[in-house]
Amino acid sequence: MKRLLPIALLLVACAPAVRPQPVQVWEGSARVLLSVQQYRLTFTVSPVSHALSGTFVNLSSEDRFEATGTLLPGVDGAELSAQVTPGSAPRLNAGILGFGISGVSLKADAFLSGQVRGDLFTGSLRVSGLRSPLTLRRVQ
Repeated sequence: MKRLLPIALLLVACAPAVRPQPVQVWEGSARVLLSVQQYRLTFTVSPVSHALSGTFVNLSSEDRFEATGTLLPGVDGAELSAQVTPGSAPRLNAGILGFGISGVSLKADAFLSGQVRGDLFTGSLRVSGLRSPLTLRRVQ
């Protein structure tokens, strides 16, 4: 047992340190159809895989979505692409005389893509095939 203790300490000392990922918060707006919507994107990025995970909130309607994607570094900035899904949002289940629908989400998926240069994100938000220009600024 005493011989294994130095080996165990050596292995623990050689293990890579786990660093907490910094949380990034971005806020901005997009014109969707006829109205301007305010958004907040909060996420962390893995430095090894560049995987992005976080939340995308429509501040105008208080709807919350899950965001997963990548933030890839580039020459002129970083390229962000993320799938925005409603997650555990309510689903519609309805039927009449044995015919019906079940499990249909009341919120649509979206796709967020664009360029990050410094503290500015310029890109687009595509919801149900409609693309809206989106500008976000880093808050934190």
